[in-house]
Amino acid sequence: MMQTISFSQFNIPSILRASPPPTTTIHRRKTTSSRRLSPVLAVASSTTSPSRHQVTHSMPPEKLEIFKSLEPWVSENILPLRKPVEKCWQPIEFLPDPSQGPEQFEEEVRALRQRVLGLSDEYFVMLVGNMLTEDALPTYQTFLNTFDGVRDETGSSPCPWAIWTRAWSAEENRHGDLLRTYLYLSGRVDMLMVEKTLQYSIGAGIVSYRRRRPRASAYMWNYCSG
Repeated sequence: MMQTISFSQFNIPSILRASPPPTTTIHRRKTTSSRRLSPVLAVASSTTSPSRHQVTHSMPPEKLEIFKSLEPWVSENILPLRKPVEKCWQPIEFLPDPSQGPEQFEEEVRALRQRVLGLSDEYFVMLVGNMLTEDALPTYQTFLNTFDGVRDETGSSPCPWAIWTRAWSAEENRHGDLLRTYLYLSGRVDMLMVEKTLQYSIGAGIVSYRRRRPRASAYMWNYCSG
């Protein structure tokens, strides 16, 4: 069970506001025409306060021994499944490329903005939510590194579990970069509010009741961000 920490204690802005170009407005499920979009997205919050308990060990010794014994198997069977960086797509491949020169870049940005004119506000609400999830990688990696037996003790540990965590974070980082840049170039959302929301989210952290179940937590992160 996963629970985000309440943002209300930080006086987080309660909404995200979309910006021009002209489109429709979402307000309590009622759609009207507008030259400038009204608030369209409420920031998620929780009424439960974060736990104050200190956690020193996330699993009993017998389970820790199992994870340690699996390290050779992970090295031989899991780590080789990582896709080489040179074969991975990168965000710039799907976005206007400034290295092509200012005229080409400006033309591609104008074309992108023209394409998004026909997209609904609901579509951008979904994209903002997805981007905030993807860009919260520091929270996920920090959380995974709280588990005994799989944490990255040094930040560059040769432990296969730690190698996997770092590789997963690096791969996932591309998704947030692509979404954030696309939203920025589209001109359809208030990026200042989006960026504030993201900073509040990462700063608030996360409370989990899977603290003694690193495997279940790893599955959950992959499912949510896959």
